[in-house]
Amino acid sequence: MNSIVAKPVIADRYWILKKDDRKIGQIEADAEGIVVKIQNTVQRYKTLKMAGRAAGIEFAAEESVTPLQEQHAYGYDTGGLVHNAMWDVTHRLPLFTRDNKSKSWFAAGWYRVKQHRTWKTVQNPKLITLQRYAYQGPFHTKEQANDKSVS
Repeated sequence: MNSIVAKPVIADRYWILKKDDRKIGQIEADAEGIVVKIQNTVQRYKTLKMAGRAAGIEFAAEESVTPLQEQHAYGYDTGGLVHNAMWDVTHRLPLFTRDNKSKSWFAAGWYRVKQHRTWKTVQNPKLITLQRYAYQGPFHTKEQANDKSVS
């Protein structure tokens, strides 16, 4: 039986969990500790070591992580390179720029945005769009964003 392997995506913040080369979940570090999401279960632990022991997770070497290959901002997929990632506390949004010197901020993840009486599902909208229009999100996947029962 193969064990679960955690591959780092963002050093000390985000890992992808794989078993038999298939993605089965993720680990996220936040202010309260460690959140382990495997399929439909979510568990919270105080430390990474406790999470690894409890869930039987082996951690891959950190050397595979390079800052320019980051494609996540605070656990939300961006579909591209991430620069200047930050958490907007006021709006509760994971923000990033696409270039190191860019002045355009994007919100990581999937959102439902209401423009002209129509709700649209979009990935990584500009921050100014979310400031101008009603929205719901962020969501980790497009399916979650399209699920009308989730608000």
